Order: sequence, then C-alpha cells, then structure tokens
Amino acid sequence: MGDMKMLLLSRFVGAVPEFLGGVGTGSRADIRIAYIDDASQPLGDAPFVGRERTQLQDLGYSVVPVTIGDGTAADLATVLDSVNAVYVAGGMADHLMDVLRRTGADSVLVERVRAGLPYIGASAGAMIAGTSIDPAIALDGHTEGISLEDRSGLGLADVVILPHADGQLPPYPSETINEVAGRLKGTPGLTLLADDAGLLVEDNHLRRVDSPSTA
Repeated sequence: MGDMKMLLLSRFVGAVPEFLGGVGTGSRADIRIAYIDDASQPLGDAPFVGRERTQLQDLGYSVVPVTIGDGTAADLATVLDSVNAVYVAGGMADHLMDVLRRTGADSVLVERVRAGLPYIGASAGAMIAGTSIDPAIALDGHTEGISLEDRSGLGLADVVILPHADGQLPPYPSETINEVAGRLKGTPGLTLLADDAGLLVEDNHLRRVDSPSTA
C-alpha cells in the first residue's frame, strides 16, 4: 500500500504544482495526468468545461483525456496504470457517480488512489471523493434522466465538500451558498471550499491550502 494523497479543489488549480512536486523526476511535461471528464458530459460545450482542462495544460502537464462512460472499468485501470496522477473534473456529480457505479470504475479508482496514485478533484470531482454528494444535488439538482437513490461518494475522505463557497461564481451567488450551507448544517464533515482554496488529504490528515487562479 502506498500513502494516499488527494487534493480537493473548488475551481482554481494553483495548489497543483506543489501537490505534484514529488511526482516524477523530469519536467512537468513528463508528468501524465488522467483527466476524467464524465461529470461535464451532460453540460455539452459550456464555457467552463474547456477552461478547466486548459488550466492544467497551461501549467505544462501532459493531460490524458478519459471518458469512463465510453469504456469499461478495465479500460480505466489500464489508463491509471500508465499515468502519474488522476484529475477528476467538475460538472454534474450525480452523473459522474452513476457512471462510476454502472461501469464498476468506482472500485478501480478507489483501489488505485488508496494504493498511492495522487488524486486531484475539482468541484464535482472533489465532492465524489467525500462521503456524500448531497451538496451537489442541493446546488445543481439532478442530471436529467438520473435519479440516484444512493447519494454517497467514494468515501476516500470523511468530508462533505460544498464548493464555490465564496459566492464568486455567477451560478452560485452567496445567497445560494448560504441557503445550501444552512440546509446541510450539522452534516458530519461538512467543509466549505472557496474557489481559491483546496483541501489536502494525506493519509486521513486534512489541511486547508491556498489554490489561487493561475491564469
């Protein structure tokens, strides 16, 4: 077993270089990151979808796009065995969890991360790493055609992430964030993450970090 390392983000990726500082021995271009984009599939070509991927590429990493729903759990295992880290992008968390469970890729992802593959998750990608995706349903509702009875996440960390908590993103103004936070008050592990912040998880030790915009 390796040491589990995760970086859970709301939006910006400024904390990624330090997080991946001990990965690989060459340049950033030599670091391959599997970029799981299933959460964004229901959103089509919404502007933020491209911007999120561009943030990582602009840092100089080699980004390997992966759509789990287009393949099998075995396909994901093959990809994860060929990369240095995995990044799970934002979008609809319920769609993402549905795909992971339907394909059996959830157990593959959990196994690799617990074995030491560095995990970076942003927004939906951060929420699924925790114990529940309730904040995602509260913020975005359900993806059309998907009604998850089980709203639990992957359980890699004992947190329930509420992203975009600084109210700077137009779809999630402060009023909405405050209302959702109020509704979820008392939820064990509830953690509000601003867009320029992250949560570093190392072997169940949690620490807040800055993750500013890199643009």
